[in-house]
Amino acid sequence: MRKIDASYRIMKIFKMLHQAPCSLDEICDRLYGEDISLSRETIAKYFKTLRKFGCIIRKRRGRFELVSVPFSLDLSDADYYYLAAFENLGVNLYGDNIKYDLRSAFTKILSLTDYSGYDKYGAYLSEASKINHISVLFRDKISKLLKFGSDNSKIKIVYDDKKMNISHVSFKYCDNAVFVHVFNEDNKSYELLLLENIKDICPTPKSSLVSDFAPYTVFELRGRLKNSYTLYEGERVIKIGEDFIWVSNNFEDKNQLFKRLIRYGKLCKIISPDCDIEKFKNMLNKMSANLSGDKYQLMPDFS
Repeated sequence: MRKIDASYRIMKIFKMLHQAPCSLDEICDRLYGEDISLSRETIAKYFKTLRKFGCIIRKRRGRFELVSVPFSLDLSDADYYYLAAFENLGVNLYGDNIKYDLRSAFTKILSLTDYSGYDKYGAYLSEASKINHISVLFRDKISKLLKFGSDNSKIKIVYDDKKMNISHVSFKYCDNAVFVHVFNEDNKSYELLLLENIKDICPTPKSSLVSDFAPYTVFELRGRLKNSYTLYEGERVIKIGEDFIWVSNNFEDKNQLFKRLIRYGKLCKIISPDCDIEKFKNMLNKMSANLSGDKYQLMPDFS
């Protein structure tokens, strides 16, 4: 098990209780999932610490809930306005798919404000409903992609005058632009498409088969990276050893992923699939030849 500071454990438990009531077993199981082992007696001591800080923790039906906290968010009128505007944008952009999740999130935020917070927020909702953000222009495209792409169905699109068959659709927002991360069924690779450039979207009766799906790239991290590595979007840890972790990635473009992994040097190596190992070797060999005429060996040990 990992050695984690008590302060981290206490704040982790505080976060769990703030999200939803938890039993002692649920707290232990969730911490164990992060390779942290705690006894019930230790958790009771952490509850005592939180209570001394001013938190009110109550046991109800076998679960502990955080009734109140000794601090509040000091939001300005502008903050309340932008929260209301964000909810309006989310509801207009996605409709009922996200409406209740958004309102639940804002309820948690407002619970940390003073009692006037709900009134201020409600007063701005009607005003914020008049906002017409440019992203709302993409609402129909997003709705179609979500609807047609359910259960990983294949979708026909026209992208920059090029016809494509895609599946496994998800969205990414960056620098005031909306991107669509998809699996390109034609060339069996992942791609990031600019939503603005998608001109036509049509459903198909076919679904993407597991055999058609591009394999996960699994890579190993050692040394300082074992404990300090921050997972990227679409990544998860699938194996933990004494001095290494294995991470799987099926979201990032292969070329971008390989360029990133190269920066980790000897602390990283690709485990599978074999085709990715060969691509990575070829990339390293080309770099070695270009930089030093094969004078230096950049390729890590793949044995």
